[in-house]
Amino acid sequence: MNQKYIEEIGKQEFGEIPVEIERKTIGICNEVYELKYPTENYILRMNKEKEWIYGTHKFLPLFQILQIRTPAILSEDYSKTTFPFCYQILSKIEGKDMGLVIDDLTRPELAEIAKEISSILDKFNALPAAPSFGGLTGLNESHSDNYFESLVEKKEDILRRTAKTQVINQEVIDIYDALLDRYRDYFQNKCPTFYYDDLCTKNVMIHEGKFNGLVDLDFLLKGDYLEAIGRMKACWHGQAAGEYYIGEIVKLQQLDQLQQEMVKVYAIFNLIGWTSEAGVQFNANTSSEINWARVEDNRRKILDIYASIDHL
Repeated sequence: MNQKYIEEIGKQEFGEIPVEIERKTIGICNEVYELKYPTENYILRMNKEKEWIYGTHKFLPLFQILQIRTPAILSEDYSKTTFPFCYQILSKIEGKDMGLVIDDLTRPELAEIAKEISSILDKFNALPAAPSFGGLTGLNESHSDNYFESLVEKKEDILRRTAKTQVINQEVIDIYDALLDRYRDYFQNKCPTFYYDDLCTKNVMIHEGKFNGLVDLDFLLKGDYLEAIGRMKACWHGQAAGEYYIGEIVKLQQLDQLQQEMVKVYAIFNLIGWTSEAGVQFNANTSSEINWARVEDNRRKILDIYASIDHL
């Protein structure tokens, strides 16, 4: 985005241009900047497409009802009449994304953060059941009556993405198929619930060793909330601090053996999905170059997690 536009937004909203503009590069959907002023800083989120940013407007009231700490929207414009993009200005939640600080956290700090995240999972699980499986963006909602079939469709998307890059080999596809087959009854009999899925390396803000809130709330899912824990497993498998942290969440959630297996299954599904996106440039934060070292690391994780499931 043009810096001149950012300065104009700052002047329009706060009467003067920011002293400093810092770009945040951890996300892949929206352009995010911190607008720094002498006494206070703000977060500016922008996207040319309303669908990818409007969810925060739509879902913030739900997070507030559930008493989950989030930023407040101070100003927003989705018309694209004054500027050629949609934008939101939000209050800043102090802290850093968890993935940036997890190795510096003590075990007592990790345990306390796990309690906060487990509480968020509980709050969403207390909501009424969802009417179908799929995603919500704030503007649109996808619907599927059969979770198994939706997972098969995701596999087809993965195959289409990787047709040219070949970042997913047949061994990994065979693992996906084997897990679909083994847990077919689980998937076909699962009732959908609402949950916030992206509670991993980003969006969970940590300040001075403590949980300080959630950011980037543009999407919700209707499905199996264990998938959210599976994403954590996918991010931190083999990492000491991450493994301890996930273990604390598993204990707090009182997951039985099957549920713990499903966490591993979802970790594998996520790793396969993320790997298939290698070489896909979503925005200026991402590259069309394939990071083959990351691809190989993901493959190693997939094989390692799969080996830990009793699949004989």
